[in-house]
Order: sequence, then C-alpha cells, then structure tokens
Amino acid sequence: MSNNYMQQISSILQMLENLDRDLNLSSFNETEKKIYYTIANQIYKNGRCNISDVINASGFSRSTVYKGIKAFENKEMVVLVQSDSDKREFHISLAIA
Repeated sequence: MSNNYMQQISSILQMLENLDRDLNLSSFNETEKKIYYTIANQIYKNGRCNISDVINASGFSRSTVYKGIKAFENKEMVVLVQSDSDKREFHISLAIA
C-alpha cells in the first residue's frame, strides 16, 4: 500500500474518533455506536425513525436495539415519543445540544 493511501486511512480514522468524542459516543461499544449512527441516518433519509426502522436497517435484534436506545435515553442522547397512530411504536429523535 502506498504511503498516501495509509495517510488517508489514518485521517479518516481520526475523523471518526473525533466524531465519537464530539457526540459523546466514546464510552459506548461498537454495536451501540452503530445503533446511534443508524438512528441518525434514518432521520436524515426519512425525516423520522422508529425502533423497527433501526432493527431493519442495522440487522440487530429487537432486544439489542432496545438496550442500545435505552442506554442513549439514560444519557439523554435520544428522546422517545409514543406514536399517535400506533401506541406500540415510539419515534426516536436525537437530543443534540
């Protein structure tokens, strides 16, 4: 591999580390980080996100996604709002300050 290629990879990894730090994700494991980024991506692409969207997009089990979302909710990083049309479903939004 060329030195330039390695430098680009190093730069991208540094940007990801900075993003994790800026979003307060450093203390979370890789699965939880993927859940958070999936939520952000679903909101960006669709204008909304619910738990089923995260499960489908991430490929994780309902239990894994629920635990990750609860961890973010406990740290006040996401907000869950019960759906008006389906009381079993919750919409997720990011609590970005």
